Amino acid sequence: MQEQLEFRPGATILKQGDESNGLYVLQKGALEVYKDQIMLNVLMYPGTVFGEIGEILGKPRTCTVKARTKSVVTRYQAENLSDFLKEHPEIGEKIMQTLANRLEITTQKLADLSTVSQRP
Repeated sequence: MQEQLEFRPGATILKQGDESNGLYVLQKGALEVYKDQIMLNVLMYPGTVFGEIGEILGKPRTCTVKARTKSVVTRYQAENLSDFLKEHPEIGEKIMQTLANRLEITTQKLADLSTVSQRP
């Protein structure tokens, strides 16, 4: 099942700690991602997947996502993630790209911190 949703600036789309109930794809707008009330990222590229970590891990939402601007997202809901990804391989590809990009950014930040901490 999929549905298109619109959010006004400041509206909460996902709340950290809530039960996971689908994943989302940004269609239009800009979103802010918060972890423990600290803004981590701004999502603004159409096609960006979010809300997938809770679905993959079967855990509550790991972050809060709020609309920074008027935003349109598509929400995908599936009873079984494996079956859903077989039906929507393009979403699976976007999830892999998203997770790989996040890992690359995090790894670079860790490397940068390590370099700074090793300086005399």
